This record gives sequence, structure tokens and C-alpha cells, in this order.
Amino acid sequence: MITAEELLERILILTTVNSTLIHALITIEAEGDLSPKQVDQLAKGVHAVRESVEQTLADSKNNSATSGSSFVDDTINVILTHLGRIEQALNSLAKSRDTKVSKKKIKEPILAAQKSVTEATQDLAALTGKPFQRRLSIHDPEKLLPPIQQLIDKYSSRSHILLPNYWFEACRELFRYSEPREVITEVTRISGQIFYDLIRRFLAEAPCAGLLQELMRRGTLGTELTSRERNKITNVAGEFYDQISNALKNESVDASLNEAKRNLRSFDWGPPDVEKRVVGVIYRSARELVDRATESKTLSDLERLIHAELSRYVCSLAASLHSLPRFNQLLADMKV
Repeated sequence: MITAEELLERILILTTVNSTLIHALITIEAEGDLSPKQVDQLAKGVHAVRESVEQTLADSKNNSATSGSSFVDDTINVILTHLGRIEQALNSLAKSRDTKVSKKKIKEPILAAQKSVTEATQDLAALTGKPFQRRLSIHDPEKLLPPIQQLIDKYSSRSHILLPNYWFEACRELFRYSEPREVITEVTRISGQIFYDLIRRFLAEAPCAGLLQELMRRGTLGTELTSRERNKITNVAGEFYDQISNALKNESVDASLNEAKRNLRSFDWGPPDVEKRVVGVIYRSARELVDRATESKTLSDLERLIHAELSRYVCSLAASLHSLPRFNQLLADMKV
């Protein structure tokens, strides 16, 4: 059985696929003919998507949480109708045309989907114009998040975990995006390690470990995030992906790196009454990202760009802590 939220997510994904196929067909029709092989590949892809939509419709009718919703059924039927038309058009195209088109004439999104991650990370121009798409659920095929959760669980009986939970949620939010795959793969890989290290410093290294343990003994504040706090993280993450999108359009790693360095110089350490040593741990993570982007000789342009933008992300999250009453109080309570 699928939940209403999962059903909605499937509809959104399938609608996006539908729109992408239409865009691809229009683009190719305007610039040249498809080869029979390309027509066959597209036709098979459309057929597979249509079967998935039909299965979604069947699942929704069997699900008590979504059954009886005419809106859901009507929405999926509209998608089915469009997919059927595209499939018919492709079949007609395959029968009537047997010409080849130069690969140079086929633009995004078809060629981009055929590129390997390694090739794409070396060419920022190839990623320009690809929209970032937020998912309703976490997308973590490499299983990078469980080790962070296990780390927090390990210390939860003796350390106050509100602050680690904040940074874990900030990491998880980056995993709610699935496209463009070439960029997201690198974002999640790098951020998974960065946030694991940051949270480990909070829980296992001095001075933060002792301060969080003392805070736990006092029993002040809760450990779960409120909706306001989660929304703040969501907004900051959205800005992070907007900044990456703009950087890709400009194809300038140096501009992102310079902005990251400026953010470090204007890092928000908070009001006088908060524990600066804890804030310093956050600053250290942001600085290390910039140092790697600046000094490493092995990182690709995309990796350097992501390091720079992640540093800005960490700085923005640090500033957000001071604007959220519970976290401002938490940092004040930790001051000794």
C-alpha cells in the first residue's frame, strides 16, 4: 500500500517526466530527425513510464488513504492520455522516417542523461539550465545518512542532541533533491562527510562534548525540532541550491569561492552571551570547505564549486541559529 504522500510524489515525478519528453520531442523535431534507434529508445521509455502510471492508478484505488479521490484518478488519467499520444507519435515517426541526425544537433536533456558523472563534473557548462527539484522524501541511494543517525543515537543517552539534530536535518534537507543527478550526487557525497564530521565534533570532542553532556544533566529544552526550525532549514537549503544554479550559469568557480571567503570574513558569531567555542566549531567546518576548494589540486571544477557553496550554506545555518530563540538560548546556556 502506498501513502497519500507517496502517491502525490509519484504524480509529481511522472508529470515532470511527461513534460521532459514533450520538450525533448519538440526540440528534436525543430532541429533534426531522430534515427530509428533513438526513436525506439524513446518509445520504450515512454511505454515504461505509462506502465508505471497505470500501476500508480491501480495502487491508489487499492489504498484506503487515497481511494475514492476523483482528483487523483483524473490527474493520473490525464497523464496517461498524454503519454499515450506521445507513444503513438513515436510509433508513427519510427514507421515514416529512417534518417539519422548528427549528435551535435541533439541538445539537453537527452545528451545530458547519457553523460557519465565523471564527464559531467568536469564540464560546468553542460549542467547549466538544469532545474533543481525538491522531493517529498529523502533520496539516499548511497546510504550516507544512516551513519550520522547512528552517531547521534549512540550519544543520545548522555548528550543533549538538539544541536546535532539541527545539523543532521540540515544535511537531510540536501538529500531531498534528486535532479540534476550529476550535481546532487556530488552534493550528497561531500555534505554527508562534512556533516558527519561536524556532528562528531559536537558529540565526541572537547569542548562541545562536555558542554552537551552538562546540558543533558540540567534537562533544559527539548531535543526535537519545531516546524519553524525545520522551515528555516528548508529555506536556507533552497537558497543553497539557487546559488549553485546561478554559479553554474555563470560557469565561474572563482566567483563562488570569493563569495565563500567573504562570508567567512563576515561570519556571524552571535550575541556576546553565547558560547563562542561551540560557534567556533561551526566556523571551522566552513573554513575547511573553503581551504579544500582553494588548495586541492585533485578536485574537479564542480567539486570545488560545491565545496565553496557548502561553506556558504554552513555560514547561513550558523547565522540562523542566532535568530531561532531555542538555539540562541541553548548556546547561551552552554556558556561557562
